[in-house]
Amino acid sequence: MTKESSIKRITFAVSLVASSNLAWAFYQLWVESARREQLYEETGLIVCSFGPPLQFVARFHIEIFLLLALIGSRSKGLNNTLLTVVGLSGAVLSYMLWWQSIFRWARNAEVSVNAIPNFAYLVGGNLLDLVIAGAIGLLVLMNVSRDARASFRLGEDASF
Repeated sequence: MTKESSIKRITFAVSLVASSNLAWAFYQLWVESARREQLYEETGLIVCSFGPPLQFVARFHIEIFLLLALIGSRSKGLNNTLLTVVGLSGAVLSYMLWWQSIFRWARNAEVSVNAIPNFAYLVGGNLLDLVIAGAIGLLVLMNVSRDARASFRLGEDASF
């Protein structure tokens, strides 16, 4: 199996896992909305959520960027590099902003980070989010290695 095909397969797998994670987050958002509606019907109390939760928005952005990276891994020429770089960079940036949000929340609320429900400093995150982040890191390393070899003609897959 060549490095190019393994990058394509890993990108597809990560995108599929991220899509499943986003679908699960969407289901949880729907269940929470149904609970708020049931509470309104029973008590007349209106509970406002001020938009979707941070973890849903972060997962949505990560999914969009991973789709760009997937399209980039399947295309040829300059589009390949450009879309892959934008997709993976955007996904990494989305994770970085998501990780930083817990520290902003803790600073603004004047509480410790442990007082906010989190998983590895991801507000509302889960183990699958960490797996996706690790796979994105692996994809970044594999793409940088492939492009460096192609730039310096070090490997047999040196052509675009």
